[in-house]
Amino acid sequence: MKKYGKEELRNLKKTIKSDNLFYNKGKMTGKLLKTIRKFFGIKYAAVMSSGTAAIHCAVAALEIPPGGEVITAPITDMGTVIGILYQNLIPIFADVDPHTYNITAESIEKVITENTKAILVVHLTGNPAEMNEILQLGKSRGIPVIEDCAQAYGGKYKNKKLGTMGDIGCYSLNAYKHISAGDGGFVITNNETYYERVSNYADKYYDRHGKGVRLSKLAPNYRITELQSAVALAQFSKLSNIVEKRHLFGNMFNKGIMGLDGIYPHKVYDYNYASYWFTMIRMDPDVLGCDRDKFVRKLKTSGLIKAGAGYIPRPIYLEPLFVNKHFFPGNIWPAEKIGEKTYNYQEGMCPIAEEILETAIRIPIDESMDESKVEKMIESVKKAHSKCM
Repeated sequence: MKKYGKEELRNLKKTIKSDNLFYNKGKMTGKLLKTIRKFFGIKYAAVMSSGTAAIHCAVAALEIPPGGEVITAPITDMGTVIGILYQNLIPIFADVDPHTYNITAESIEKVITENTKAILVVHLTGNPAEMNEILQLGKSRGIPVIEDCAQAYGGKYKNKKLGTMGDIGCYSLNAYKHISAGDGGFVITNNETYYERVSNYADKYYDRHGKGVRLSKLAPNYRITELQSAVALAQFSKLSNIVEKRHLFGNMFNKGIMGLDGIYPHKVYDYNYASYWFTMIRMDPDVLGCDRDKFVRKLKTSGLIKAGAGYIPRPIYLEPLFVNKHFFPGNIWPAEKIGEKTYNYQEGMCPIAEEILETAIRIPIDESMDESKVEKMIESVKKAHSKCM
């Protein structure tokens, strides 16, 4: 199944014929923004060049003074934390639930300090985090909540679309997400002030809304193009079908491997709707009698599952960049200097996250599958399991 086709080509042709590829007041970008607002039932949307840019603009829109702390997830892509670091803020990592792999209100509360200025929730793999408890915690402490929904198109928490519950929601249009424009991203919010700030932060603070704030703040250039908007607009027409299939096949797979000793499916609560960018199961080597790499090899030999060991090699805070704090040249971290506090990223900070990434197996789920394919994947897991036991 091809990701791009006639719809994208038709929109690209119209864009080229329009002789305008600049996003501001562009027809394709305007239609895309309208489509996004309608899909999410949200008041405001702003587009930018990537999902990373979307998160950076969202963090910047909160206008947190340098040295403030932002709590986020340890199992995530670097794109989640880049904006925190570039705003001269401090990433603080909360541990995750052992079965959903998402941060929780309980784990967040353990690392909240007087210097906590925001919470950045990651809905990992399209599995919704437990938002009610997190939002209640944020509200009780006066802490805004950003949702990183890069992997979570179409996901719902108790029938509420992900990205619409926090103060700001962020999505990616990267080449490998549910829908794509090659790259790109967008922000959704019901807060007019945040919307105007996000829009300005994506465009060098040139004040496209005419509010009299031109170049009043330092901001990057994260502008999307009309070409990206043209492709994304066509992709949105396919989104509901893509999400429906991924949800069906992901649930089917996880249900099919339940009851296998030493194998733990990805936990999705019954009241949630996961959209499965992929699914990630866990294994217990002591119960199975073989290590993860051996189990993955057995899965791959079937030729039916392109399984992989984990999602990322280690929690993001154990990467050399964090361990050595080499965020800026000269080994100077301005945020740490301003806050007059030393932060150390080291093993043991989030023990559950560390254990998950040592025992997790990534299982691809996508809309090109069918039920017979999923059934064969389930049988492959069962065969590998029987050979290990």
